[in-house]
Amino acid sequence: MNLFARIFIPVSLIFATFFENASGQPKVTKAFLTGHFDYSKDTAFVKVDGKYSERVIYLQKTVYKAYIKMHAAALKDGINLNIISGTRSFTDQCCKWGSEWNSPKFLNLTNVNERAETLLRWWSMPGTSRHHWGTDIDFSNMTVAYFKTSAGKKMYAWLITNACKYGFYQPFNAGRATGYQEEKWHWSYMPLSKIYLREYVRQVAYADINGFTGCSAAKQIDVIKNRVLAVNTQCK
Repeated sequence: MNLFARIFIPVSLIFATFFENASGQPKVTKAFLTGHFDYSKDTAFVKVDGKYSERVIYLQKTVYKAYIKMHAAALKDGINLNIISGTRSFTDQCCKWGSEWNSPKFLNLTNVNERAETLLRWWSMPGTSRHHWGTDIDFSNMTVAYFKTSAGKKMYAWLITNACKYGFYQPFNAGRATGYQEEKWHWSYMPLSKIYLREYVRQVAYADINGFTGCSAAKQIDVIKNRVLAVNTQCK
């Protein structure tokens, strides 16, 4: 079955996102989908308050409102869903990707496709990251080790049980045949990110994924099919 045949999006939500400018949603352009815009100057985005993160982080306003409600509920149960990463522009992602690409630990991988595949275990290529959309959040600690601790297990168990009530789900869960490894810290606001995923496939081509070291591998390793689309689509 085609991936998108399993994704139901209410017509009312589509119209709200694409046509109601008053709703504050960004226009779903190719530039938006690939992170080529300044989210700090976009009126659809807002800076996260310091009580939720020690870092300078922006999210879409709609996502932020849902997060605040979820944070309050989690806090009552002794869980602090502090944010360590939110919206990233194309430039932001280039910095992360480039620093890893040139890391001494990967210098032995001289084949471009092989090096790209290795980095893609954890890092998205610029222009392909869900973090470009302002819908995805990383909580507390981006390491597998943390989520093996009692605190990490407690947080993940709470998210699995409650996140969907607030519109959030885990796109990179366990059990997928392809794609990024499981990320228990990464949660996405489904009402909007599902729409952006559909639009990404409709608007973005491999010719649009360029401007960074290793970009030539994108088409060769089919990064759209094997990474962008290789996500969980269910809120459980």
